Amino acid sequence: MRFYGRASRPVTAAALTLVAAVPALAQSQPSYGGASVTQCIPFAHFQPVSFTDPPKLNFSIAGDSTIHTVTMDTGSVGVAMSATNIPNYEALKTAPGAKPGTQFLSSSKVLWVGTWVPMTVTLYDRAANKVATSEVFILGVEKAGTCDSYQHDQQICPGLPAPAKPVLYMGVGFGQEADFQPQGTPDKNVLLNLRSVNGQPIANGTLNAGYIIGRQGIQVGLTAENTSGFRFTKLAPYAQYPGDWMMPQGCITVNPEVNRDANGPICTSVNILVDTGIPQSYVTLPPTIQFDTVEQTDLSEPTKTVKVLAPRTSVAVNIPNAADPIAIYAFLVGTGAPNEPAQVIPSSTEPPPPAPKKAPFINTGRHVLRQYQFLYDAKQGYVGMKDQPNPCGEQ
Repeated sequence: MRFYGRASRPVTAAALTLVAAVPALAQSQPSYGGASVTQCIPFAHFQPVSFTDPPKLNFSIAGDSTIHTVTMDTGSVGVAMSATNIPNYEALKTAPGAKPGTQFLSSSKVLWVGTWVPMTVTLYDRAANKVATSEVFILGVEKAGTCDSYQHDQQICPGLPAPAKPVLYMGVGFGQEADFQPQGTPDKNVLLNLRSVNGQPIANGTLNAGYIIGRQGIQVGLTAENTSGFRFTKLAPYAQYPGDWMMPQGCITVNPEVNRDANGPICTSVNILVDTGIPQSYVTLPPTIQFDTVEQTDLSEPTKTVKVLAPRTSVAVNIPNAADPIAIYAFLVGTGAPNEPAQVIPSSTEPPPPAPKKAPFINTGRHVLRQYQFLYDAKQGYVGMKDQPNPCGEQ
């Protein structure tokens, strides 16, 4: 969300319905030779998810026999849990590597404050069978609340109370450090730090860290077989955070019949976040892009109203660009297409002073997963897209 891009030309698609499969073009390709370890971690739902609600996983932590059902959020990184629900929490705060920490959810302005403590996390299927274990630091939440003006490097909202209700969240995303999550590094990601699957330790070199989001679950461990049919785009390394990758790139066209120049419809380069944690979409556009808005109840803060894109607004996102896309995510606001977000909330790259400029950006929300499976290769640095079938990340 902190990077500026230049405009490019679009390959526009019909925005009234789901877009047909995009043929594989000249994108670079990852290699999965030698990677053999893979495991489907079913979602906690008993039916394939529609992505109307967030996907959830079943897990437990060391020292606690309770199996928790938790939201699996690709818009944040790290497990956050009420400190009072973590066994031996005070002792864990003095363990090697434990350190004070925060987690901030920028869409809902929620701030959690506590300590990152070392933990074994066990993941389960729907029948409470163990399917994988992971070693990560999780955030024991001691204070929580809304913080509209949060900045990580400033003492803003320091007087937060203890959580009013239990905190339980699992962030499995990437490239979110610039979005007020500088501690959201790969070592916090349960799905990228697996130690065993189905009771068997993972041998060095046999696991390609990454995952595929399907309708029935999330497939961890990328192989030549389960990545078949995906179209790939390379990610840029996150220079400030070794081992992490930047968000994928794309370009967005809004109302192409209005927003045009001499070369045709304008497709603005954007950073892209596929976010399973929310049903709405957020888009940040230059002030030169024209669109109409209406007021609706804010889904993140129901006591407030927010301006959203007006019905009949056309939106098309090309990933990673218009000339050579691996996917085209397009919809017409208000028509009820399956892939349409619950609402699209726009903002400007040039807000009124003293607010700083922003980079063009789109958070798609989770409805895009009704159209496409989403693959993240954390080892080689790729995102992949493929038409969404029913199985868990497979053919």
